[in-house]
Amino acid sequence: MSKEQIIQAIKGMTVLELNELVKSIEEEFGVSAAAPV
Repeated sequence: MSKEQIIQAIKGMTVLELNELVKSIEEEFGVSAAAPV
């Protein structure tokens, strides 16, 4: 899967789906996507 394909998939997602995706990525890699303040 290319970066372009990933971007296209993300563009088609709802806000709720994106939120779930971010949570899944955080759990998978043990990181937080929270922006530093």
